[in-house]
Amino acid sequence: MDILTPRGQESRRWEDRAVMLWSSHYPDIQYASTDKDAPCAVDAVLVKGGQVIGVVEQKSRPSLSVVEFNVTYKSKWLVTHKKILDGVDLAKALHTKFVGFLYLPEADILLVKTIWSPKTGWLVEFDVKTTATQATINGGVAHRENAFIDMTNSLVIYGDTDVGQTTE
Repeated sequence: MDILTPRGQESRRWEDRAVMLWSSHYPDIQYASTDKDAPCAVDAVLVKGGQVIGVVEQKSRPSLSVVEFNVTYKSKWLVTHKKILDGVDLAKALHTKFVGFLYLPEADILLVKTIWSPKTGWLVEFDVKTTATQATINGGVAHRENAFIDMTNSLVIYGDTDVGQTTE
């Protein structure tokens, strides 16, 4: 499994850092991870007071600077469209929100955006395009339908290496 490789372990450390940033700002909301040794529809559920209040898709983009994200990619997060649809399906089944976590290790910031909620439906704009992307954390090429989610106006949680950059 990819998580057992050196790059997979590095990816796990980035997710752990994103969770640390989340928890430092929201200590009353637990980020409960799904099994990292098996494919799962989502990466975690958010739990507050014993109740599930959200499901999470988490990604890290280690080589992406905030400036590159904002200028080159126009603040759009590339994520497999199927992951978004699976996350929304699970959120619907649990009658809770679906949240995207995008961690940028270079800047040590976590962008958090609610993508879907049971009361209002879709809360973000995104395009879907078939593109060639890295197949797994360990490389390769895959042609998939990818969503490009607008992350402007995201909640921004800064880490220790706060460089004063924003997502707008």
